[in-house]
Amino acid sequence: MLKDNRHLVLIYLLIGAIVLSVGLNCYLLSPLTNNLSETSLLSDDATESEAELQLTRSMLAHCQAEQMRKDSLLVKVFNHIEPLTTRAQY
Repeated sequence: MLKDNRHLVLIYLLIGAIVLSVGLNCYLLSPLTNNLSETSLLSDDATESEAELQLTRSMLAHCQAEQMRKDSLLVKVFNHIEPLTTRAQY
């Protein structure tokens, strides 16, 4: 009788573990849970992408402004240099 009780306890523990595992898997893999987690991940990704886009735009604007400043300095320098034909006459 003691031997049968030992086997029954092990069988009940095994059945309990299987039921707990199936229940936990169903809960974690349910569409409701996945939709909530995907929505939060998408919103996090969208927020991160918008921040990265804003940073890229500001860096591009800074680079373009710096390039325009360099170009305007070159125009000023080249306007002050006399043309070669004028210098050759002196």
